[in-house]
Amino acid sequence: MKLKKARYFGCDMRRALFSGNFVLAAVGTFVTLVMIAETQVKFPQDVCFIYDGVKMTRMSLLALAFSAVPYGVCFCEDFEHKYIHVSVIRGGIKNYVWSKVFVIFISAWAAMAAGMILFFLFMRLRFPWVSQGNSSYLALLADVERESVIRYSPLLFLVEGAVKESLLGGVLAVCTAYGSLFFKNRLFVYTFPVMFYYLWINYAGIWLRLPEQTELYRIFGIFYRVWRKEWMDFLYAIFVGSLLVCLLGLLISGKITNEIRRD
Repeated sequence: MKLKKARYFGCDMRRALFSGNFVLAAVGTFVTLVMIAETQVKFPQDVCFIYDGVKMTRMSLLALAFSAVPYGVCFCEDFEHKYIHVSVIRGGIKNYVWSKVFVIFISAWAAMAAGMILFFLFMRLRFPWVSQGNSSYLALLADVERESVIRYSPLLFLVEGAVKESLLGGVLAVCTAYGSLFFKNRLFVYTFPVMFYYLWINYAGIWLRLPEQTELYRIFGIFYRVWRKEWMDFLYAIFVGSLLVCLLGLLISGKITNEIRRD
């Protein structure tokens, strides 16, 4: 059983990471962030300021669309080519689904993180990491209780932010995979990350009157605070991301089981 799981996972990882789609997702994220920074951010001072300005625009949602590119439509492809039946017969639904879910999450996370880090390095060619005129930077320095890593290394702070914010991309990619089981049009499916996130922060969260600890932009955002310590916010983002992926995995497993039984 463990050998089958390892084979599934290894095959899916190679299919996701060593493909043009993974490179396209990373480059697409990078190019989108650069375009927003060049056209939307006024009076840039430093890399932290520029990225803060980018995240304040609605256009930053476009970068989330690339989270689905590496492996988010894998279920669509497997159903289209009838590969899913062969895979399930070889290793079972459980192994098939969870291997796919984890690889969807990991590939989306890695692609977005790579694109964001490329963006930071590219901006560094023209601007310093931080400057004394950056209000966000000064606020983080003044918040002694939070103990932000930016005190020791602005680069490390930005890398931490890339890792943390890319977790959202991973979650949205798994959401996309679940949505693709209902809608088979690939071009439409690629819009799901933006749609899911936009609907959640603008409607679902408000209608349900959820506490701020459940607001996605706070949980995964680099410049927002949920708990008193930065390391607590980082671990909380990992916990929430893992929990959402597991819940979505259960939904995907149930849906695929029903689909196969119908066939």
